[in-house]
Amino acid sequence: MNANGGQLDAWLIYRCEDCSSRWNRTMFERRPVGSLQPGLLEALQRNDQGLANAFACKLAGVSGTCPDTGFGLERRLVSGVSSHADKAVLTLLNPNRVEARVDRVLAMGLGLSRSSLVNMVKQGALKMPPITAKALKRRVPDQFVVEFNRPAAPDKTVMFERLFDFSLP
Repeated sequence: MNANGGQLDAWLIYRCEDCSSRWNRTMFERRPVGSLQPGLLEALQRNDQGLANAFACKLAGVSGTCPDTGFGLERRLVSGVSSHADKAVLTLLNPNRVEARVDRVLAMGLGLSRSSLVNMVKQGALKMPPITAKALKRRVPDQFVVEFNRPAAPDKTVMFERLFDFSLP
């Protein structure tokens, strides 16, 4: 943000994760401070994530919720679980409240299709509260626990082995 003589400019500032280059995308320019909606100035001053996402979607010409607000995955082994275990428990943390669907995050992290995840729920190989395929379409809450059970068929254990492959992005 920049203010000059009662006029306000605001930008979304982006940073490339690969090279750390930065660039600005204008939200608005030379708006009188008094013309701003109540709470907008305060949200701009505290770098409100929801406001930034809403403006990013609006600037991209997307109506409703933005389909790609961008998220990254960080994988950490919390306990000494081996790849020979019958069950794996994943905890998804979303401290920045990124608007991403559970199925999208799991599919990206496991290298699976979303339909594969739905089938896993139906077969009981993937469990989460509430235990429905519809839960996959919801936004990832602040914290979410997912349980994977090793399939009985040996040819279906590839996904399960991926849970323990920390070389994946």
